Amino acid sequence: MTQTLEIGNSVQPLTNVATMAALVTELQNRTFGMPGLGVFYGYPGYGKTFGAIFCASAFDVIHISMQGDWTKKTFLERLLNELGVAPKRVVPDMVLQACEELALDGRTLIVDEADYAFRRGVIELIRDLHDGSDTPVVMIGMEEFPQMLRKYELIDSRVMSWVAAQPATLKDAGLLASVYAEGVDVSEDLLDAILDRNTGNVRRMVTDLAQVKGEANKLGQTSMTLQDWGGIEFRRKDAPSPRRGLK
Repeated sequence: MTQTLEIGNSVQPLTNVATMAALVTELQNRTFGMPGLGVFYGYPGYGKTFGAIFCASAFDVIHISMQGDWTKKTFLERLLNELGVAPKRVVPDMVLQACEELALDGRTLIVDEADYAFRRGVIELIRDLHDGSDTPVVMIGMEEFPQMLRKYELIDSRVMSWVAAQPATLKDAGLLASVYAEGVDVSEDLLDAILDRNTGNVRRMVTDLAQVKGEANKLGQTSMTLQDWGGIEFRRKDAPSPRRGLK
């Protein structure tokens, strides 16, 4: 089944959106008694959060994106607010509260930026919430996330499925072009060049595609090929070196 992602007013079936949706479906349909943790991991810019946002809408999941300074209490307050419940004052009571409400609510929990969960004991809290509610939980992290998680045997053993986000495909590039270079027919050879130079990184590709649209508009063209692009430099390059002699 092809899944889609809404970007602005467009709906696009990006590869990692479908992958994320399949993981959520697998966890929700697991056999009784099986663990319900899932891990979706990969390099920055591959579109993992796109997948989470889609699932939050399509499957009515709870999507929480962590930040670096969050404590257990911060996480629980955000979760209970998502569940529509006023948090109690102390963490142990909030944990019991969250487990009860997750069990009653029935929605899958997606924890984005889960690499931050290794700080301040939040990773153990996620295990407690899973065990106490039997709620499916998807943790989204960086490429190294699975190896980091293996240091926590009680959590690692509860992971039912590890799913790797993949680099964007040429098809993905064309779908992104229909949004970020809307109104411009971007040729396959130019799409392939953008895909190659960004090694399949969706976040970086959209910047290049927006520039293609801008250059096509300047030239008064409704299409752009690699030959048309010629020697134009992409704005997004490697980070510049420090400038000398300005002090």
